[in-house]
Amino acid sequence: MSESPARKPAVIRKRFPWGWVILGVIGVVALGALMAAKGAPVVVSVSSPTVFKAGERNPVVTASGYLVARTRATLSSKVLGRVSWLGVQEGSRVTKGQILARLESPDLAAARDQVKAQLDQAKVDLDRAMTLQAQGIQDAATVDKLRSQKLTLEAQLAYQNALLDSMELKAPFSGIVTQKLSEVGETVAPGSAGGANAINAVLVMADFDTLEVEVEVNEASIAKLKHGMPAEIRVDALEGQGERAVLKGRLREIYPSSNRQKAVVIVRVAFVDRDPLLVPDMGAKVTFLGDPYVQDVVVLGREQVKKHAGKAYTWVVEGDAAVQKAVAILAENPIGLEVSGLAKDAKLIVAPPESLKPGAKVKVKE
Repeated sequence: MSESPARKPAVIRKRFPWGWVILGVIGVVALGALMAAKGAPVVVSVSSPTVFKAGERNPVVTASGYLVARTRATLSSKVLGRVSWLGVQEGSRVTKGQILARLESPDLAAARDQVKAQLDQAKVDLDRAMTLQAQGIQDAATVDKLRSQKLTLEAQLAYQNALLDSMELKAPFSGIVTQKLSEVGETVAPGSAGGANAINAVLVMADFDTLEVEVEVNEASIAKLKHGMPAEIRVDALEGQGERAVLKGRLREIYPSSNRQKAVVIVRVAFVDRDPLLVPDMGAKVTFLGDPYVQDVVVLGREQVKKHAGKAYTWVVEGDAAVQKAVAILAENPIGLEVSGLAKDAKLIVAPPESLKPGAKVKVKE
């Protein structure tokens, strides 16, 4: 039996470590990208601070509200009746005493004519009796009775005329019809409640010359206001109209009552400047103005002022770097914070990122 050949030792082939090479390349690229990102400038948006020039008035309180007419009326009839004639439409301009509507009144007219006929006969009887009395034929008692009858009929005629007059709806003041609440043929009745809650009313009218702004001012700010102080009125409907968008006004009245639920006080602001486009119930914003500034003042938004260790600062761009600029807060107004230590043409960083460091390179967004 022949011997089996001897086994040869196994040979292990070593392959080149391509996986480690690829991982190393990826790591180098990632490290390079990280280093490049750290060196890249931070893209930021900038804005300019608000500057009030010397002589401009200091904004004290800002409030929102609506336009209302100080002279406004919902007109109802004095008696129950059916509308027979209506002489106005929405937008009609009327003058004080002008007849706006009439109610059907043939029965009242007939009753008035009957009383007038009786009065005419009573006058003739009285004149005849007085002539006979002068001749000594008629007694004084009969004359007195006829005179009393005449006076009674005159009073009845005045009453009938008043009833007929109440069938005509007249304008209590000069103004514009804003709503027509009834039509010809509809039955109306005296309003059991005044104002906009009147039942079966005929129309609503307002005097646009008395338009003003009604705003709600927080109780904490009411002490800053006083009668007659100037104000700027911005009506929503005039937004984007240039100089027309800002109208001058003055504080006319501070209501002597407060709303306990809202903790606000009603304030009325009269227009000094008027615009023909203004109508009741338009939205408006009022800025009450205080004393004029003695010198130019820089104002920053509250979100632009940061605090650290009790010191205030804001982020600005100087050259191509972000800088923490120290500022001193002088006062506060509805727009923001009045500060010193900041140039009027400073480039303020809008919403600086939390990771922004002083001296970091920045690039201003176009």
